[in-house]
Amino acid sequence: MGHVFVRLAGHGARLVPYWPYRFAGSAGASTVEVTVFPDRGERRAVVGRGAGSVPDVVDVAPGPEGEWRLEVGPFSLCWPAGFAVESPSDPGDGTAFYLLGPDGAMVFPQGPVPLARLAGPDALIAPGQRIVERRVLDDDIDVVELAYRHDGAGWRQAHWVIPVGREVALVLTGQAPETGSAVVRAAGDRMAVTLTGVADRR
Repeated sequence: MGHVFVRLAGHGARLVPYWPYRFAGSAGASTVEVTVFPDRGERRAVVGRGAGSVPDVVDVAPGPEGEWRLEVGPFSLCWPAGFAVESPSDPGDGTAFYLLGPDGAMVFPQGPVPLARLAGPDALIAPGQRIVERRVLDDDIDVVELAYRHDGAGWRQAHWVIPVGREVALVLTGQAPETGSAVVRAAGDRMAVTLTGVADRR
C-alpha cells in the first residue's frame, strides 16, 4: 500500500490518500471522509482544513481555497455532487479514479489520448451502441451520447473529448441506466468545463 497520484484539494487543504481509497461526502462540505482498504481491514478518517495527517490513511497539507477539486497530474477537475471518488481495486488498472454515483452511475477519465485516434466518426462507439446525441461545450469539447442494452435494461454512455494540447485530449466517460443518465450528463458537463491546469489548452 502506498500513495496514489490523485489528490483532493480545496477548503484550504490538499489530501493525498493511500491506495486503495475512497473519498466520500458532500462536494460543498469542508470535510471529507477518507477510507482506505488495506488487506487487514478498512481504516477511516474525516479530514479537512487544519486537520493533521492520518498515518497509512491520508496525508494532509495546506491547499487552495474554494470547492473540492480532483488533481490528477497536471489536471484539476471539480468533484461533482452526489459521487464518491474511488481508486481502482486492481493494481493493474491504469484508470486514475472512478466517480461512483447512485444506481450504478459512473464517470472516469481516460488519457490523454492522441486526437488522431479519436478522429473517426465511430471512434468512441462500441458494438451494440447507437448515437442519441452529439453536442459541443465551450466551443471545443465534443460530447457524444450513446444508448445500449445491458442485462435487458436500457443504459446510456457518454464521452467528453476535452482538448488539452494541440494533438491530445483527455476523455471523460460516463455511464448509467437510462433513468439516471441526467445525473451523469450534469456531472460530466461540469467536470469538462471546469478542467484547468494545462497551460496550452486551446
